[in-house]
Amino acid sequence: MRTEERFDEDGEPVPPWAVPNVDGAWLRTANPNTVDGELQNLAAFGDGLVRLTGTKRTAAKLVVWLILISTVATILYGVVAIVSTW
Repeated sequence: MRTEERFDEDGEPVPPWAVPNVDGAWLRTANPNTVDGELQNLAAFGDGLVRLTGTKRTAAKLVVWLILISTVATILYGVVAIVSTW
């Protein structure tokens, strides 16, 4: 992290828990191979989506919706396959 990122616009120091992508419990970034790391990655992804505008935002929303729809379709397919075996 660069030094100037630790200060807000007024020059006041930013508390460590307010720094983005830092686990509040440990005040550091989590291992990306753990649940905490995955949650931090999802939070960072969400923060990035919020900042997008225009066609990039539309494309990102489309990708997210396709992922959600495919996840629901997979779950429904699994449920139908289980029910059809009875």
